[in-house]
Amino acid sequence: MSLKRSLFSVLLSSLALVGCGSGAAGQADEFHDERDPIVFPEDTSLAADGGVDGGNPYEVRGSRVMHYRVDIGDFTEPMDPFSPNLKAFTFSDGGTRPLTVQTSPDGTFRVTDAPAGRYYLQLGTFYVVSFSRTMNLDRYDLGRRDRVSASSIPVTVSASNIGPRQPGEEYLYLEAISSNLGSAASLSTYVPEGTTAVDKLPMDYSSMISTEPYLVDASRGDRLYVNQFAVRDAGTFSYTTLDRFFTPGPLSLSPTVSTDLSGTFQPAPQYTARFEWWRSRFEAYQVQVHPQSRPYAQWLSISPTPWSSTSWYGYSGELMYGNFSGITDLVANITYGNPYPFSWGTVATISHRFQVTATLLPGTTTGGLYGVLSDTRPLSVATAGPIAPRITPPWDLAVDGRSAQQALTLGSLTPRITWKAPLVGTPSAYQVRISRLAVSGTRTDPYIVATLHTTSTFVDVPPGILQPGQKYAVNVSAYLTPSASFATQPYVLESLVDIASAGTVSSVLSAPAGLALAPEPLFEPEPSFEPEPGIKSSRQYLMRESLAVQH
Repeated sequence: MSLKRSLFSVLLSSLALVGCGSGAAGQADEFHDERDPIVFPEDTSLAADGGVDGGNPYEVRGSRVMHYRVDIGDFTEPMDPFSPNLKAFTFSDGGTRPLTVQTSPDGTFRVTDAPAGRYYLQLGTFYVVSFSRTMNLDRYDLGRRDRVSASSIPVTVSASNIGPRQPGEEYLYLEAISSNLGSAASLSTYVPEGTTAVDKLPMDYSSMISTEPYLVDASRGDRLYVNQFAVRDAGTFSYTTLDRFFTPGPLSLSPTVSTDLSGTFQPAPQYTARFEWWRSRFEAYQVQVHPQSRPYAQWLSISPTPWSSTSWYGYSGELMYGNFSGITDLVANITYGNPYPFSWGTVATISHRFQVTATLLPGTTTGGLYGVLSDTRPLSVATAGPIAPRITPPWDLAVDGRSAQQALTLGSLTPRITWKAPLVGTPSAYQVRISRLAVSGTRTDPYIVATLHTTSTFVDVPPGILQPGQKYAVNVSAYLTPSASFATQPYVLESLVDIASAGTVSSVLSAPAGLALAPEPLFEPEPSFEPEPGIKSSRQYLMRESLAVQH
């Protein structure tokens, strides 16, 4: 089975993208145990912009607005009422005390009885731990709001001038991209080697970014790019690039009647980018990810950013991607195709991924957690000089004062997780992911049960997340966002083109058995086959999970 073919076994994985952040004021008190009495000074720094009510200096105000982009422009609307309800609470007397949340139809909200110090905002399994008196929970997405999905969409392809494939490759793989719909779909089927034209060839049409594909609707302004990729040999490495494309005429897809995508492939305009990738400096932090980690994969990709060079609202395929290995620094000249309008931008993403074998449960050989150092920049910036770590992993990860990078049995279901700041870079915020580990055959599957965002170097795990007798692992990632503040915008990662992150991972943490049962979780999470949080979904993350399944 070819590497490219293996990609499609995981294209239906859910790709959940969230940002990270919390109140910047928390940095000044990051080592204080909030469960001890403390008096906080009044925060009046936001009074000038209306962030603090003169009658209630501790009230928290914020917004939950959806920003979305379609082909004719950017728009906003109040957050979807079907999204998780916003809750707020604080720790008090060894437990939690709920706070009052008032929401408005315009997408704004208020926490009227927030304490002077730290509080928690909760949206499902996502928590923001903050001191700030203002909070922006706005989200960002590509595609129109009235899109419709279907469990299956029958399509055929009639195309000429199909490009050559790898020797022995008998599957034809295409991508169908629609920025107006916010859709990226794969098309695949068996085609004999050497085929250059097909006529009404049935192909499997699968979404690359959602569990079900979206229906293209010409009456709503949806248009498609159908792209074909080619493998290029650069001597010491090879990579895959967008090579040809065609744009079918206006059409609408149906869940019941087959639609033909027809056109003649033409060469995509070609561009060259030169990368100086200091891989040795990224690989040097393997031990900080975890002492028992091992190099797993390195990735490089160039991706389009629809209708903007300064923001990235959603995945629209790749222009090139490659899987690399080694610790020597690499100078690479990459040629890639780009058929999209000049108003679109491009970003480059590199990542170094390490498998943490200490998160594998007995009897399993694959899966578990991975630590990642990743960097995304505008392509013009990425090619202007060496790519080296801008942020490195947090270190000295501990739970209730004991090293978390050795197997532990926790002393409670609400422990404190601590770490030290990175050696390189000043984090904008941290993200703490807690995953429940379960055995599936010979694979350890992680199920994300909570994601906590903070600017402090600790978090207290709220009740109800950890369940007695279960196995868990923790990933703490530091994020650097030069163009935006995570302190009060925890979802802004969904729009950024400039971001770096690095994570450290625990060993297996066993929740104590025999304690009073904690509240049941609201739902059973799905296995965490998704991009490292904070990095836009791209082929490299789909591909890496395919590799994990195979190995």
